[in-house]
Amino acid sequence: MSAPTPRKRRRFKKQVSARMPAVPFTPDGDAAVCYARQSHYTDESTSSEVQTRDTHRWTKAYDIPVVATVEDLHVSGDLEPYLRDGLKLWLSDAPPKPWKTLVVSKLDRLVRNVMDALSLLEWLRARGKRLICIAEGIDSSNSMSEFMITLIAAFARMERERMQERFRASKAALKEAGRWAGEGHVYGTMPVQLPGGGWILGLDPFAVKILQSLSKMARTGSSLAAMARWLNEKQVVTPRDRQLQLAAERRGDDPATVELKGYEWKGNTLGRLLTDPNLVEFGIFEPADQAEIVARLAEKSKRKTRGSNQPYEFSGILVCAECLESLWHRIAVRKRKRNDGTTIEYEYRYWQCPTRKHGPAMQAEAIEEFATQAFYKIFAKVPVRERVVLPPTSHANEIAKLEREYGKLMSGVARAKSPEDRRRIMDDGDKILSDIDTLRALPADPGGVQWVPTDRTWQQELAELSPEDRRLRWLEVGFAFAVQKRSDGTWSASWRLPEGWREAMPEVAEWYDRTANAGETIEITDLLDRKQ
Repeated sequence: MSAPTPRKRRRFKKQVSARMPAVPFTPDGDAAVCYARQSHYTDESTSSEVQTRDTHRWTKAYDIPVVATVEDLHVSGDLEPYLRDGLKLWLSDAPPKPWKTLVVSKLDRLVRNVMDALSLLEWLRARGKRLICIAEGIDSSNSMSEFMITLIAAFARMERERMQERFRASKAALKEAGRWAGEGHVYGTMPVQLPGGGWILGLDPFAVKILQSLSKMARTGSSLAAMARWLNEKQVVTPRDRQLQLAAERRGDDPATVELKGYEWKGNTLGRLLTDPNLVEFGIFEPADQAEIVARLAEKSKRKTRGSNQPYEFSGILVCAECLESLWHRIAVRKRKRNDGTTIEYEYRYWQCPTRKHGPAMQAEAIEEFATQAFYKIFAKVPVRERVVLPPTSHANEIAKLEREYGKLMSGVARAKSPEDRRRIMDDGDKILSDIDTLRALPADPGGVQWVPTDRTWQQELAELSPEDRRLRWLEVGFAFAVQKRSDGTWSASWRLPEGWREAMPEVAEWYDRTANAGETIEITDLLDRKQ
């Protein structure tokens, strides 16, 4: 019987942890960094002043010098500690000054996340530092600290999520009830306090006036860059700065003393603002006006993509009679040789349907003369009426203003020096209350469009205008000239009337009804002597 084969001894490779070893904390050369964090929503117990007072009181009791007091204001507890502007300078291997103890009043002022707490604790232990949480009695230099920090951070995380859930539910309930929940609001609106408590969104007269001016400019063809430049030149405050001014008014402060951010208007900001559907919902813009603004901006975008953003005398006025899209302007250059060998260039201008499907291109000079002649043939003696948009109102702004005036006036009753002064104040207060009752009795004004007559005819209105100003005036009112040259050589041409033209031009409406034209156009092909 042969001897058994000896078994080879297995060798194991020891795996070593890459984790940095813990360095025991020693009190030699101890120095403290006192930290305070304050979120957007806070109360007196968590204010930065209270946190600083508690941390300094602890360091003084244990006779530990304070090398720095770090504050991170308006910072969420969910943000990692090493990303915060104030604290990240001290959570590095090269801090401004050496320190060993990080002192906070409560653990949730430092972290609200278990993983952030454990990673910070590991970083402190690897460098011989410690964490002191005064309210919880935590000292990370002892063995039970990791368990306590993990447990408390988990509860802090749950508390934060519950706070967010309650906040979202409260905002949803207020929005469903038509109330303002305290968040940012659309430019053109302002919070108005209700007599029984709570807030609703009313109209801001200053911003509404600006928005209506911008609407007029946008509908007449002004670019976003030009409107932004106009606002900056007029030093009109931006929506964010306007909200700061309105917040100062609600606090009773003077808006002129508010420190503004100093932002400037930008084209992209204006584009989002003018196309915001909330402006129609609040009655600041008419639906047709905003639709026209969207169309104008889209037209400018199209012109820009095809390499031409230069408006011509009839840009936006001439439209295709079939698809009603604005005609594109095209320039063609032809070179010809003379008998002497020199070259001469001829430039030809055309208007054409953007789809290139509805008829051939038309010579610009002929079409522009055709449109001008037709306009004066129809509208030369028609009086001009200006279009004014009146936003709807429930008089909430005026009532809230009078209520604030009444409150300020009544505060002077106790300070009156004589019965006559007191009686005079009470009489003034009764007048304000009477005005408030009158406004509350008034029905809500639905607003709408009004046409205000002037003493000028359209011929007089356009006589002194340049071709560009005349184009902008036509666009402002809403005129459009639909023209098409058919393949058989015949023409289709008509002036499309602006919205609300019956109120703006009752003289034309009377003639229009007699001629029994179909649709909101005036066929002018047979009105003018034009060779086909």
